[in-house]
Amino acid sequence: MTPTTRPPLAAVAEVVVTEENTPTAVPPIILPTLLPTSTVFVPPDPTPSLTARSSPNFFTCNTPGKIQLGGFTSQITGELMNYRIYLPPCYGEDNRTYPVIYLFHGSFHSDSHWDELGAGEAAEILINGSEIPPILIIMPDGGEIAQETSGGPSSFEGVILRELVPHIENNFCAWPDPNGRAIGGLSRGGYWALEIAFRNPQNFQSVGGHSAALLDEAAGSEYDPMVTARKSDLIDLRIYLDAGRNDYVLPPLLEFHELLLEADIDHQWILNEGRHEDNYWSAHLEEYLTWYTDPWPAERALYSACSLESPDRVLSQTNSASTTTERSKRRVNFVRPVAKIATNPKATVRP
Repeated sequence: MTPTTRPPLAAVAEVVVTEENTPTAVPPIILPTLLPTSTVFVPPDPTPSLTARSSPNFFTCNTPGKIQLGGFTSQITGELMNYRIYLPPCYGEDNRTYPVIYLFHGSFHSDSHWDELGAGEAAEILINGSEIPPILIIMPDGGEIAQETSGGPSSFEGVILRELVPHIENNFCAWPDPNGRAIGGLSRGGYWALEIAFRNPQNFQSVGGHSAALLDEAAGSEYDPMVTARKSDLIDLRIYLDAGRNDYVLPPLLEFHELLLEADIDHQWILNEGRHEDNYWSAHLEEYLTWYTDPWPAERALYSACSLESPDRVLSQTNSASTTTERSKRRVNFVRPVAKIATNPKATVRP
């Protein structure tokens, strides 16, 4: 992949959403079951055609994308759950919805992890180069619940399915359909992406585990992707796994890869050069985004209309001590520095 120079993103805006300004309507999402099965749904009209992109020049816009900070009060944790959202160039101007990628950070990191790796800049390059369609990227802060739980409705899984996804689809021009959702993560976030998607494949089109740390000894058989891979119906779920050759999480990932092969579960497995570190993930950002967005159509006219009256509005912020923590206050003047994406090492693709 040829190294590219990143265009700057717009200045970051602060958004904190609370119960008072969150719409009550809940978009369609199927809540978790122990043994999920395929479901039949009626997508919004018009429905984007999930075919190969027909035109290399599908996007023209002079307004740069931007990162906004947001949050909502979680009923599961009782705390403010922060997130960052990448809004693409000219977001909301055509009054159409956007497909969404949810990206989870590694252990002891926060919503800044994917942002600091350069996910927003990588998306900006690919969108402006007409290599991927405009998308939303959601980067939530997992907090203690992502570190201390292993799965189920009272865990980080519940926060994502029952709270974050409905919140995003109520407040932004997000395509509210399983075909328009992808989920992925790195390290501990990779475990969560696989745990959530394998237990709830009817809610997502794609899942990615980037150096996924399948090391949670507390995960029971109902949560462990090594087990749920065999129990769940994953026939319609796109799966991507990758790691560096010198990554300490590689042994369980290789075992997981072999398990999927034995179970005849389609997936993409890529073994790169590299270690379990930020330089590795930032070097492969464009590969990740290209894979996640591959099924989504290029033409904006194919996406359903956005139901928000003002899709580009800045949501109000409350000064209530119960919903605004010291941590969120420090986020108000946040501006993420732009860092250069490393050159992508040549990957070795295994079956």
